Amino acid sequence: MKLIVGLSGNLPSQISGNSFLSEYNSFYRPFFQILYGYPTIPVALYFSGLWYEWFAEEHPEVLTLISEMMKRNRQVEILGGAYYEPYLPLIQTNDRIGQIDALTTAIRLRFMKRPKGCRIDSSSWDNSLISCLKSCGMEYVFLDKSNMFFPVGYRGPDYHVSMTEDQGKIITIFPLADKLLEKGRLLAPEEFIQRILQIKGKDPVVSLFFDFKNNQSLDLVWLDEFFKLITSNKAIELISPSQYIKGEPEIAREYFQNRHIFKKMLLKSKEMDNLYAKMIYVQTLANSIRGDKYKKKSALEELWKGQGYFSAFTCSASRKAYSCFITSEKLSRSQDSFISSLVKTDFKLRGYKQYLYQGDTCNAYIQREGGLIFEFDNIPTAWNYVSFCPDNPYPGLFRDSMYDPAQFRGDVETIDKAGYEDFSSIVYDVDDYDRENKKLVLSFRHKTPAGSIRIIKTYRFFNFLTAVKYELVNVGGLPINMGGAVSFNLTLSSEANIFRPRMLEKGIEFEDRSRTVTITSDRVSNFTYRNIFHDGGQYLSTLIYAFGQTGSLEPGKSCQISFELSCH
Repeated sequence: MKLIVGLSGNLPSQISGNSFLSEYNSFYRPFFQILYGYPTIPVALYFSGLWYEWFAEEHPEVLTLISEMMKRNRQVEILGGAYYEPYLPLIQTNDRIGQIDALTTAIRLRFMKRPKGCRIDSSSWDNSLISCLKSCGMEYVFLDKSNMFFPVGYRGPDYHVSMTEDQGKIITIFPLADKLLEKGRLLAPEEFIQRILQIKGKDPVVSLFFDFKNNQSLDLVWLDEFFKLITSNKAIELISPSQYIKGEPEIAREYFQNRHIFKKMLLKSKEMDNLYAKMIYVQTLANSIRGDKYKKKSALEELWKGQGYFSAFTCSASRKAYSCFITSEKLSRSQDSFISSLVKTDFKLRGYKQYLYQGDTCNAYIQREGGLIFEFDNIPTAWNYVSFCPDNPYPGLFRDSMYDPAQFRGDVETIDKAGYEDFSSIVYDVDDYDRENKKLVLSFRHKTPAGSIRIIKTYRFFNFLTAVKYELVNVGGLPINMGGAVSFNLTLSSEANIFRPRMLEKGIEFEDRSRTVTITSDRVSNFTYRNIFHDGGQYLSTLIYAFGQTGSLEPGKSCQISFELSCH
């Protein structure tokens, strides 16, 4: 029976200094203390790039300890991977290679040793990664193949090393025994070892990787006793992955199809889909920089950080991802030749176009569905003010709706009972796209009980200001009296100020750190707001409504209402 012992340090879910410290004190420091007392146990060690950064800044003695253990009997074998732990199949090939090479370089500079193997989250595995890993010098990878894949062709036992290939390039797969370890830690060390020895088959290899996510409460007595027993049991051969490969074992070939198709999540969440589109867009910008290698390096580093945050799938991480992507986009712009513009492009990868205003201080991205702004970036602070949490039900700025004014009391709580009609799913027509003057005119026709009304929505973009003019035209044969509501779902960066907006005569204003976000109207004075929270109490966004009425709008007549959104 061959046994590989491993230690894995993935990114904490909150990705903050406090979370690194908490995991280190409760798990990794005591693990290293016990492991140091067993120099005959070879260990495969994996830490993400941010862990190595944190060690270097907060606990450099850990890096010294790892170096010492590498020198004595080659006890530690360092594994590589992607520096910021992104979902590799979602990013471009050159970024995959860049992330893997970045961690390899960091390891080589710190330990004077280049990793020959890596660990990758099994749910992000794709056969197309094989060529990337091989081009980065990887010979093997640790994967939990028993739980994450549908095998194609020959299927070996769960605890047998295998190989797979793509386009003639092969890589060795060491199967992780995560479920075995999870159950084994509930047993006494003696019982667990007997469970391991009962594994049948030809030349089984059991890979036990200890990590904080699966073993948050580390029983030091249990671990010490376990290490003591495996070093004294002659039926167990402790081995490193490189030692196993050097023996040139005859192993079976397998092919795998991942049962977790992550991109399906993008179809279920508009916010995650928008963030993915932003990532793809910025990838193209950062990788197209020419003539300034330092600028390109900085832009790519921000992009790669954002790719790692994106893969965490939490609200706080998604906000950090947007911040990194906006910073990368800013670095990708030429300071000498950048000119603000309004462009038409398939940003969302839907097969039809969206309209992207890109300014010196703000970005505003408009979609025809709902005729609303689905991303609003402040460039200097690298912040997207449009909500980007998967469970936020009111995304977007300048989201339009109508209601019956006779049933409405003037507050958000009663709007749903006032014949409220939300236009966020309506696909607006494009009446005018004026790229030179940064002007976009959208419209659609809405049927009311009294007849049809045409809503014309004109966007104009300036450096600090987005101006929107609404024109409502009665195209029916009877007078129409309707109420209209325009909503703005702002994700503020400073939660300390979310409860203290400044109510203006015809608008509302928020002080958000170093910026002032203001929404005003030429006619509407009824502004109201409420804060939206996640089930756990985490702030998501601030939803602002502006209410107005057409009055008795005669056939053929029109009325106009204008809004201005500024961030400065």
